[in-house]
Amino acid sequence: MHVSRPRRSAIRARALLATSLVAALAVLASATAPTAHTAPTGETLASASFPVERGQHHQGKVRKVKVDPRLFGVHDRFLTSLSHRSTRSIRLWDAGTDWPAIQPTRTTWNWAPLDTVVRKAHRNGTSVTLVVGLSPSYAAARSTDAPDLGLYRAYLTAVMKRYRAQHWGYRGIAAYQVWNEANISTFWTGTNVQLARLTKAAYDVRNKVDRGAQIIAPAMVTRLKFEQKVISAFYATRVPSTHRPVWKYVDAISLNLYPTGTIPLAHGRTRTSTPEDSMVLLRTVRGLLAKRHVPSSIPIWNTEVNYGMGSGTPAAPIPQARQVAYVMRTYLLNAARGVKRVDWYAYDMGVMPGGGTLGNTLLTDPTERTAGRLTPAGVAFTRIQGWMRGTLIGTAVKPPCSTDRHGTYTCKITYAHGVGRVYWNPFRRATVRLPHSARTKVSEFGASSKARGGARLTVTYRPVLVKSKR
Repeated sequence: MHVSRPRRSAIRARALLATSLVAALAVLASATAPTAHTAPTGETLASASFPVERGQHHQGKVRKVKVDPRLFGVHDRFLTSLSHRSTRSIRLWDAGTDWPAIQPTRTTWNWAPLDTVVRKAHRNGTSVTLVVGLSPSYAAARSTDAPDLGLYRAYLTAVMKRYRAQHWGYRGIAAYQVWNEANISTFWTGTNVQLARLTKAAYDVRNKVDRGAQIIAPAMVTRLKFEQKVISAFYATRVPSTHRPVWKYVDAISLNLYPTGTIPLAHGRTRTSTPEDSMVLLRTVRGLLAKRHVPSSIPIWNTEVNYGMGSGTPAAPIPQARQVAYVMRTYLLNAARGVKRVDWYAYDMGVMPGGGTLGNTLLTDPTERTAGRLTPAGVAFTRIQGWMRGTLIGTAVKPPCSTDRHGTYTCKITYAHGVGRVYWNPFRRATVRLPHSARTKVSEFGASSKARGGARLTVTYRPVLVKSKR
């Protein structure tokens, strides 16, 4: 999560001061998503992984998104997710695997936490990403300060040597992330230039020690204006030793796409945030990156996400059906927008000291963190993978998971033997006309029933899958 538990209140309180930004985001988020014939402001079709220049409309050209199974990632301190094959990737943060935990002193090492993850992940077919940070006491005055660059290199060298394929017979750690949430002082109090040096150092160590590993840019929080300004400034930074932009040294950009806990509406009303609001943040940051000339070809990873996050207070609970819908819509929307990894925070979300949970969408029972008993949303995490086990289809002017003029989403997915269409409307009841070859509909809870081709179907915030011959 983007603030550690002991320090959440301070950063949340400061976040509340950014009222003007929240209001601005709300205007974007509460608006109906753009129609299929309009590229969203600040996000060209190219930035959504559909390489078409603005103003060009190759309506007949098919755009395809084949989902990488590693899209489906989690955070999990207790590793109970690694007993489920549906956990295709895991990001290690808040997991007892930070730098001070693995190398307590300059000369002592505690490999047990990482070794345990690597063994369990390998048995489960799960890809591992390790976040490097915080600074140990021998490398910096504070854990959030920029560490001594030589010690950072030495630590990464030791870790990469241990978890490369030559040591285990298989790749132990697939990706290394330079830092966690480096645009808030909860985790980083260094400068952008120092962060750029760390990024280049990680890149150099990887090239020397384990060329098969990926280097992931420092994670960045995205929901408030001051956070977005730091993102823009970081990606404008050039590494002093080479004078090249920092993005030259990463294999993926990392964004933590938590929307604000609530979205202001007209007349003083509010609503809880939704997955669609998270996509507004993605669009905004893509616009900032484009202005800094960051190539849209660099993959984006959504390395933390959940909903209902407030200012250090528990999220307002939402019904199980809505939690199920949020999980399914999150993965559909991220895949359709070209995001390559979505790491849910957190598989083992616990109860806060005063009661309640930090996020409102829970994959496991928060009172049984170490048991990992799945909630309906946790089951939906597996179910949506089945729905998406095909190819998402769109065109240059109608990308996958596009909306109609009423804000109703349609995600078209081709399978080996037929076509699936997932429908939902985030904020209202609507109707869609089913294909004439429709034969089956599946609810968000997995219940199947017969569908009548050509009939009208009422849709709500709950995704429904309709299968047809074509």
